[in-house]
Amino acid sequence: MRNRYGVEYQFVKISDNTYTIIGDLQYWRYGGLEGQERIDYDNLGFVDPSGGPFIGLGYRIEGRKVVRIRRQGEHLLFEVEE
Repeated sequence: MRNRYGVEYQFVKISDNTYTIIGDLQYWRYGGLEGQERIDYDNLGFVDPSGGPFIGLGYRIEGRKVVRIRRQGEHLLFEVEE
């Protein structure tokens, strides 16, 4: 897939219900869940690299809804519904 700047990215399945994203995506913006006082990188509301894609809870990866977003080291992990 390509974002609006033409940068290629793809979602890679790393377990039954978890995906990560790979590509030359830069300048990430992170947002917390509604009601959080500060951003909790273990439980994010959305992520948005420059050029997209904007990925929030409910976004679909291979037809499955994202139910949790978290950062683990340099990787973003997207947990999807079973």
